[in-house]
Amino acid sequence: MIAGLGLVSPLGHGAWSTFRALLGGATVADRLPPLLPDTAPLPLAQAVGGVSLARQSPDDPACDLAERAAREAAAEAGVSLPGLAAWLGTSKGAVTAWTRAADARARRCDVPPALAACVALGPHGFLANHLTTRAGLAVRGHAVAACASGLTALHQAFTTLQRGGGNNPTQALVISSESALLPAFVHSYRRLGVLAPATHTAYRGRPLDQQRRGFVLGEAGAAVLLRALPEGTAPSAGDTELLATAQGTDPTHLMRCDPAMATFGNVAQQLAAAVGRPFAALHPHAPGTADHDPAELAVLDRLMGNPDAPVPTYAVKGALGHTLGASGLVSLVIAALCARAARIPPMPWLDQPLLTPGLSFSSRPAPLPVGPHAVFSAGFGGHLAGAALTRADS
Repeated sequence: MIAGLGLVSPLGHGAWSTFRALLGGATVADRLPPLLPDTAPLPLAQAVGGVSLARQSPDDPACDLAERAAREAAAEAGVSLPGLAAWLGTSKGAVTAWTRAADARARRCDVPPALAACVALGPHGFLANHLTTRAGLAVRGHAVAACASGLTALHQAFTTLQRGGGNNPTQALVISSESALLPAFVHSYRRLGVLAPATHTAYRGRPLDQQRRGFVLGEAGAAVLLRALPEGTAPSAGDTELLATAQGTDPTHLMRCDPAMATFGNVAQQLAAAVGRPFAALHPHAPGTADHDPAELAVLDRLMGNPDAPVPTYAVKGALGHTLGASGLVSLVIAALCARAARIPPMPWLDQPLLTPGLSFSSRPAPLPVGPHAVFSAGFGGHLAGAALTRADS
């Protein structure tokens, strides 16, 4: 079962505060400063997708975001962090700290003591070390799978809990965080043609819309506390249950998806077979790029859609921006909150939704039928992952 949720995002410093903002139709594009129409790409990205409490972190924003999300999830589950088994999933890791340390070395200056470990550990090791020393977590694994990192870590933790046995834990904390609002990444995504136009009027994400032009960068920390129930014990009514996870790798292209998305379809089929009943809602990866969104929706419509009763579908990146390696776990936290509240947030950016007869999109908050939710993520290099959850009384 999912015993605890944590989420720190540009729209809220907690899981439920973020979800309330989403239900109200808020998006990171609303944060565009109205009096600065000529803002340069880098400060524009930081102003729109940044989390204020993490921007001036003395160590690294990704470390702060991960720790805050972890503490929220543990608090909801009623457990303490020291000694808790943890799985991390990040694409970049503590890349700000690594950049600061590398810059100091390049200028032949003394590396600040707080960042010295990043020279030896690298950005991913530095993040794991931070969570070990600051929170006392026992980090068991660190998945680096581009934008599928968060759900890949979830898959690793889930399969470990399922195995059981004396050497495996009965609880696992899955953490994903990302803070890559740095020049190298902002300008690289622009050159790759996957970033929304970095101008005051056009820098907004519009996934699942025919007028989409790329994604908006965001930073976030997300955490999920998983707890294995004793054999023969059923979850209590109202609990959130993690039903299945799946992962795959598509070697078609370094950056672009397979037009037929065959491997993605295999991941979706694994989830559908494990759940064995229709889905109440879908949460696609949907970054808002030209080729990915329609290809992904075509697969989901074919495998999980229902023209007679279209399945509600929600793309959270239009509201929170693309949080890269954390995006899959962010989407899973939002899906869990949708299941708990039996509501799905609106997508106010939709003017001309992509046509999918078996899926439905809403520009207003909408009630959801009780039932399982499917969550997907896909990353550069062909990394794919998915998960299915439900409210236990369903």
